[in-house]
Amino acid sequence: MGTFTLRYPDYRAWFKPDSAGYKDIRAIIASVDTADAPVLFSVKDSTVKSNDSIRHRRDTLQRKPADDVSAGTYPFEFPQGNDTLLFPVFRAFDRTYLHNKPLRILHYGDSQIEADRITSTIRNYMQKNYGGQGVGFLPVVPANEYSVSFQQDVSPNWKRFSILSRNDKTDNRFGISGNFSRWVPSGEADTVAHIGFLPFYADYRTARTFTSARLFFGQSARPFTIIVNQTHTQQMMAQNTVSSAWWQFETPQNSLDLSLISSALPDLYGIALDGTRGVAVDNLPLRGSSGLDFSRMDTAQMGEMFRMMDVEMLILQFGANVVPNVVDDYDYYSRRFARELTALKALKPGLVVVVIGVNDMSQNSANGYQSYPNIVKIRDAQKKAAFETGCVFWDLYEAMGGESSMPSWVFAKPSLAQKDFIHFTIGGARIVAELFCRAWEREYQRFKLSS
Repeated sequence: MGTFTLRYPDYRAWFKPDSAGYKDIRAIIASVDTADAPVLFSVKDSTVKSNDSIRHRRDTLQRKPADDVSAGTYPFEFPQGNDTLLFPVFRAFDRTYLHNKPLRILHYGDSQIEADRITSTIRNYMQKNYGGQGVGFLPVVPANEYSVSFQQDVSPNWKRFSILSRNDKTDNRFGISGNFSRWVPSGEADTVAHIGFLPFYADYRTARTFTSARLFFGQSARPFTIIVNQTHTQQMMAQNTVSSAWWQFETPQNSLDLSLISSALPDLYGIALDGTRGVAVDNLPLRGSSGLDFSRMDTAQMGEMFRMMDVEMLILQFGANVVPNVVDDYDYYSRRFARELTALKALKPGLVVVVIGVNDMSQNSANGYQSYPNIVKIRDAQKKAAFETGCVFWDLYEAMGGESSMPSWVFAKPSLAQKDFIHFTIGGARIVAELFCRAWEREYQRFKLSS
């Protein structure tokens, strides 16, 4: 990975006046806790070809006084007369000590959340304040090879099948992540397939180790053997439905090595690296999705995995892939998105859903970079769908500065967004996540005052 250097930047120097008159976002950035010096090193960003500088903070998202939280925070929004939607989640998270496995948040999104960028900071906040450890649920074969939180080493014959690939002829049993891994080819002779996971040591401290590992699988035509860390052997029966192999460790682990042996290996939906209690937060990117693909998955299997994994809440962050389709009216998108939200909430009674609205995106013009003309319409369509289905809404477009704010993120020093004027850099993604966590903390403190 190379060397890394500790630096102590002056965040007041991140921005410079711009002749194009872009939004001044200094107050927004100043509202985020940047008191601790980040560690700088270089890693590939999945959304660009060049390297991106990651700015890792030392666990700054601790609980703050109510007055500090309210200042500079763009709040969550709720359907009229229903502003306690998050209270059941708060109650559950305050009582995680009563459970013998973690409660889960699933963070779905498009390429904006790839590589665990936004999710990792949300996870850090949740685990610092409610307990828990580990990077959460990981696919066996990721959509891209780069992540800020973990590294994977798998045998080359594992093939990834995705709900987003129209050419994948499957029965829509994709698990909770929208993809699964299948060993290709399979034959009569026993095959030894390897899977290895290693957390990224520069990531937040809570994510570096785990005490629980759980492999989810299905569609296994024959029994198979699992060897864990080259020492423990476990025999598994053939299972047509989703099942799991679960290992708990007496001491925190920082890596996992699995070998699967059979002449017909099962489909693998992923593995969860967690603690034994607290909160787990899973990064589940669906690159290219507009958030309209969930109803094409096997809902019975999805619901079973939600119950198996104690899923308490979903975060849905989509919209960027709708923007290129410029039309006058996005009522069609609002209706379809509402159907997806309804279908997801039906998977588990009491499931809470938070929708993060589309972020600002810019295109070049004679007057400089300007917001796409349909951003607000798409944001409004998402908010309408969220409110109609009893979901919480967080307006990322306004939280980051509103109209034509994306250029200010791109031209910040160091840059907080990519030069495609769509995706945040890893440093920018962490700031977005911290803004989200401040909005969460504001609601949590309102909940505590009402208790």
